[in-house]
Amino acid sequence: MSEGNDIEFWVKGLLNNIQAMTELEGTPGQAVAQPSVFVSRGLAVIIGITGGRPGRIILDTSLETARQLSERFNGETGLEDDDIIDSMAEFANIVSGHGITQVNNLKKHMALMLTPPSVFWGNKIHITSPKINAEVVEVDTPVGSIKISVGFEGGH
Repeated sequence: MSEGNDIEFWVKGLLNNIQAMTELEGTPGQAVAQPSVFVSRGLAVIIGITGGRPGRIILDTSLETARQLSERFNGETGLEDDDIIDSMAEFANIVSGHGITQVNNLKKHMALMLTPPSVFWGNKIHITSPKINAEVVEVDTPVGSIKISVGFEGGH
């Protein structure tokens, strides 16, 4: 196991849950180092990681993709903004929980835990996480792309 961010566990959780919850297939790109400033496409869910290695997870997509995913999660159209925000926060929580469980199963000494999700939405949102070294993977789906970023204090 590498000493990196173990982003593959979160990407696997993202792909599995996209398929299970929407019946859509996702195609991941390569993990790349995230620049110091993460620019959101419109809706970003941030979940903190506590325990043996503090960090954070960002799940980011456009507002339109968030709407389409949320409609599939809920099996209905015409959702209000609050419903979309709640759906995406819960989706990010599920994906993050998958990743944390996988890491904790292999590295029990880490004892990682998640904080409740925070959702930011709007235009031109810039997210800076000082002292966090992160990797990001973009996953393409038929309804748009989703970025997942996983970073920890002190880096790789």
